[in-house]
Amino acid sequence: MRVGVRKGKWPLPGTDAPRPAAEWDALVLGADEFGTWLFSGAGEDHRKADGTSAVLPCDGVQLLPRTGWWTAWWWRDDHWISVDICTPPALGASGWSYTDLELDLARLADGTVLLVDEEEFEQTVTDCLVPQAVVTAARAEASSLRTRLAAATEPVVLAGWAWLKRAGRG
Repeated sequence: MRVGVRKGKWPLPGTDAPRPAAEWDALVLGADEFGTWLFSGAGEDHRKADGTSAVLPCDGVQLLPRTGWWTAWWWRDDHWISVDICTPPALGASGWSYTDLELDLARLADGTVLLVDEEEFEQTVTDCLVPQAVVTAARAEASSLRTRLAAATEPVVLAGWAWLKRAGRG
């Protein structure tokens, strides 16, 4: 079964709805104690809000967690993980959606964990008047995930690679 995924950006002051960022369709692989796992293959389009599209360079599985202010991708090429700090992903009538908060993490193949795009996060907080409770939740989630990603034995880290392999592409 395929499902739509919609990634938004924080609303501008005076608006309620997230600004469109990107959307795509993904194959639902299944669910476990961590959340729902989706697969997107190399060459698939991720449609951007400006009407362009980005073609995925490699296969990846995405976890939409049961709880938490994040979503993560396990990428086959270069064996790395990327994490968006975002509002908790929600499943609605038209598929999954979340609002990206611009703060990201990456776990490289050598085990290095990076916190990236802090400037973009701070700019979004300022420009979009992001509430302090959201800022606090995002920073706490980033700190926790940074520690968890550094632990190569963390169950969710290992589960992502297992789901990618299960998709027949790992």
